[in-house]
Amino acid sequence: MTALIPEAPGLILIRHAMSEVRPGVASRLWGITAAAREDCVLLAHALPEGLSPAVWCSDEPKARQTAEVIALRRGLSVEVDARFGEVDRPTIWDDDYRALAARYLATGAGEGWEPRDHVVERFSVAIAEARAAHATGTLVVVNHGLALSLYLSSVTAIDLVPFWRALSFPDAWRFEPETGELTRVFAAGLAPPDA
Repeated sequence: MTALIPEAPGLILIRHAMSEVRPGVASRLWGITAAAREDCVLLAHALPEGLSPAVWCSDEPKARQTAEVIALRRGLSVEVDARFGEVDRPTIWDDDYRALAARYLATGAGEGWEPRDHVVERFSVAIAEARAAHATGTLVVVNHGLALSLYLSSVTAIDLVPFWRALSFPDAWRFEPETGELTRVFAAGLAPPDA
């Protein structure tokens, strides 16, 4: 399955800010921490000029809250599309989640985990439709680590598992479809690229 590549002028994919872990509550219902809101402000100011008029995000609270802070700081609206959601996976908490997720990325194995090609398909279609809705400016999409990594691995030559493991909360990557160039725009806790 080949991903639909969005048309120029580019795409910025953002992994949501740090979640407030709530044991016994499905992770898809978690919001972001108060400190994470400050990271979102820093991220908003690190984004380049020339953004499309809306920040798109998944329907999960942590992605929506991240997008809302960015939109407020940049004078943009927020559009929600569930197809930007994280990989569908079992909701039971597992202390070994990172190992399970890495195995899924590497092999596609995992009972109850959404097929990787399905994730790429829905994500690609959602990007194409968001681009059609807002044809000008760089498209900004706030989403989740696994889905973001799978999409980027379909359009670039990233090393999937190490890329995913290195993502911060939040983390922003600019993809240029015409050249295939992938550049980190922001990572929480790291110095800005031009510092």
